[in-house]
Amino acid sequence: MADIMLHTSTNSGFTCISNTFIDDFMKDANGEYVKIYLYLLRCLNREDYDFSISQLADCLDHTEKDIMRAFTYWEKVGLLRLEYSEDNELTGICLVDVNGKKSFTSVNNSAAPYVAITATMPAVSNIPIPVPFKPSYTPDELDAFKEEDEVSDLIFATQTYLGRPLSTSDTNTLLFWYDGLHMSVDLIQYLIETCLDNGHTSFHYMDTVARNWTEDGITTVEDARKSSSAHTNTVYSIKKALGIGNRELVESELNYIDKWANTYMFSLDIILEACERTIAATNKPSFKYADSILSSWNKASVRTLDDIALLDQEFTKASVARLSEARLKAASNANTSARAKSNNKFLNFEQRQNYDFNALEKKLLGN
Repeated sequence: MADIMLHTSTNSGFTCISNTFIDDFMKDANGEYVKIYLYLLRCLNREDYDFSISQLADCLDHTEKDIMRAFTYWEKVGLLRLEYSEDNELTGICLVDVNGKKSFTSVNNSAAPYVAITATMPAVSNIPIPVPFKPSYTPDELDAFKEEDEVSDLIFATQTYLGRPLSTSDTNTLLFWYDGLHMSVDLIQYLIETCLDNGHTSFHYMDTVARNWTEDGITTVEDARKSSSAHTNTVYSIKKALGIGNRELVESELNYIDKWANTYMFSLDIILEACERTIAATNKPSFKYADSILSSWNKASVRTLDDIALLDQEFTKASVARLSEARLKAASNANTSARAKSNNKFLNFEQRQNYDFNALEKKLLGN
C-alpha cells in the first residue's frame, strides 16, 4: 500500500484534543476507533512524517481493514472526510473542525471547514465495504429482541457454547451481528463454533471476524466454510514454509497473513517465496522480516514470480555497478597514494642497480 505523507507548518510538541470531541464524540465511539483517531492527530503533528495505513495498523496492532473501518466511522459522524478519485480509490483524508459539532450530526461535505492541516496521499485500492456502526441497545430494546423466539434460541445456544451467561456487552454485540450486520442465526452459530474451535473465546475477536465476513460479502455458512478452508490452507502453507511446528499462530501473526493475502492481494506462491527468503536470511521464522520483503514487493507492484525475478536482476546489476565503482575508487586512491610517495624527498634518490652479491660475499669473507 502506498505511503501517505502527512505534514504541518507548525510543530507545537504536543497534540491538542478538542473538548467537544471528548464531551460529544468520544463517549459514544468504540474505544479502538478513539485510539486510531488520536494517533492520526498525533501523526499530523510530526513534520515530514511518512505515514501509511499499513504503518498505522502495525503500530496499533490492527488490521488495515480495522483502520479503514475506523476512518469510515469518523467520516459518518462528521470528523473526517475521505476523498476518492473517479475510480473510487481513496486519494485523501481531511480532518474536519470538531468545534461546534454535535455527535452524529450530518456534514455537508462541500461546505465542511478544513483544519489547518490536511492529509493527501496516492491512490489506495481495495477499500473495504463500510460496516454499520454498532449501537448500544437500551434495556427495553434488549428485552424486545429477547421476546423473539429466534433471538432467544440464539442467546441460549451461545451461552451453551461458552459455558457461561452473556454479559450485557456480549448480548449487545450478538444482537448487532443479527440486527446490524443481518447475519443469519445459522451463520452466527457457525461463527461462534469456528472461533471456539480455534481457541478464541473473546467476543471482541468474534466481532472482528463477523465484521470481516460482512466486508467480504460472506452471507451464508457455505460461503464461510469456503473462506475458512482457503484461509486454513494459506496459514498451513505459510507455517510450513517458515518451519513453524504444531503451535497456533497468535493474532498479530494472523494479521500479517491477512495483510499479505487480502490487502496486498498476493498469491500464495509469492508469499511462500518471501517466507523462504526469510528463513535463508535469518534462519528463524520472522513474520516481521517476511513483511518487510512483501511490503517492498507491494511498493514495486509485484504480481508474479517473474516480476520478482526481474527485481532480482535489477538488484544484481545495481550491486555489480556499485562494486565496480568501489573498485575504481580504490584503484584511484592507490594511485594517488603512490604518487604521493614518489614525491617524498626522503625517497627521491637514484637507486643503485646490478649488485654482484657473490663478489660482495667473497670480499666480506676475505676480510
